[in-house]
Amino acid sequence: DFGLTKDISDAIIYVFKIGNLSSTTIMTNMPSSNYAIKLAKENPKLGVGLHFNISEGKSSLGVSTLTNSKGIFLKKMPLIMKILFNRININDIKDELDNQYTYLIKAGISPTHLDSHQHIHMNPKVFKIVADFAKEKNIKIRITFPDVIKRVKGQLNYKKRIKQLILKYATKKNKKYADLISIKYNKSFNSIFDFHPFQLPKESDYKKLIESSKSDCHELMVHPYKVSEELKYIYIDNFENKKVFFEKASKEMKILSNKNIFGNFNLITYKDL
Repeated sequence: DFGLTKDISDAIIYVFKIGNLSSTTIMTNMPSSNYAIKLAKENPKLGVGLHFNISEGKSSLGVSTLTNSKGIFLKKMPLIMKILFNRININDIKDELDNQYTYLIKAGISPTHLDSHQHIHMNPKVFKIVADFAKEKNIKIRITFPDVIKRVKGQLNYKKRIKQLILKYATKKNKKYADLISIKYNKSFNSIFDFHPFQLPKESDYKKLIESSKSDCHELMVHPYKVSEELKYIYIDNFENKKVFFEKASKEMKILSNKNIFGNFNLITYKDL
């Protein structure tokens, strides 16, 4: 979420400088997008990709089948339903992707890879568009590999498990297509959100995540957040619904900004794949 707010962008850079982060992705339609671009240029060793976003904020292209009548992107679930029932103009997705990528290129940033906000590109219909674009631009792509990591005496969250099973189906299909068109991607993936039950993270969780990795080309996703007035304003209509996530992401920031906890591992960027 590089570029979502100034404080979040600063937090990402801080964690990068400590050595607990090597790569991030920029949102191009947020208030602090240009601020994040400035930070990226000041830290050239940081891997920077495009965080393709069609589920939050305002489209810079105006009204489309992805937005409401004011040009604001539809929320995730309404968007997914429209995609499911073929009520989205595929060209609108292509235009948004090209526009957001071009925005970074014109700003002097050459994206190392593509991922997306709220994993929306993992929808197979969207993934094909994004993967074809990545192939055309000769860049990499993130594939999420859902995992179940049970805490000691932990119980499965079945609502979350159903979501993971749906994502697992999409992952299998998307991986097959990525291999078919020969684009490079991470071979495994996890985050604190794979824990059952989910709770505020602690430092030992990150060791467990590394131990649970399924490959030597693994992405551990993190969200170092700082809750600010800017963030509250962006989510003024649903801040309470996002509050639990913000609390967990803020705790993640505190852990990752305390000391280097990945010193025994070789942190790379998608450019190195």
